[in-house]
Amino acid sequence: MKITIGPLSFDILLLLRLWLPPIVFIVVCTVLFFVPFHMLLLFLDDVAPNLIGTAWLSLLIFYIIAGITFTSFYARFLRTSFMSEDGRVQRGTAVLSGLPFYALCFLFLLDMLYCLFSPDDVPGLAAFVSVVGFVGFALVSAAYLLLLRFLLRRSTVIAHQ
Repeated sequence: MKITIGPLSFDILLLLRLWLPPIVFIVVCTVLFFVPFHMLLLFLDDVAPNLIGTAWLSLLIFYIIAGITFTSFYARFLRTSFMSEDGRVQRGTAVLSGLPFYALCFLFLLDMLYCLFSPDDVPGLAAFVSVVGFVGFALVSAAYLLLLRFLLRRSTVIAHQ
């Protein structure tokens, strides 16, 4: 598929095609995994409070595995969709596809700056969530870019043909 600047409707469809999978991934990770996990934490707090740390570690490992799997499938999608493009355009498309992760990182950064400059108006939990969200999504954004770049790299077998 050759990328050209065309009518606005086609450009919006291209951006929607690029951004919809990461947005769905973020929503699924938040709603389907984190909300039931909160109920599991409440149950563990009543039954076995010493297992809460293990539960958080298992959720982190699950998110890492889910993120690597998503990035692998998404790299395959980008490779098949933009196979006719040169490497520079594919890398640019890969960087542009991570915009939902960068946007959330930026929103948490703005929230963190607001908490920093007006500490009297912000509860402590909101400040903690903004710092953890910024650091978390900064790490996720960097890992997404590095892993996507690694997965989109041409293999040596294909390069020598």
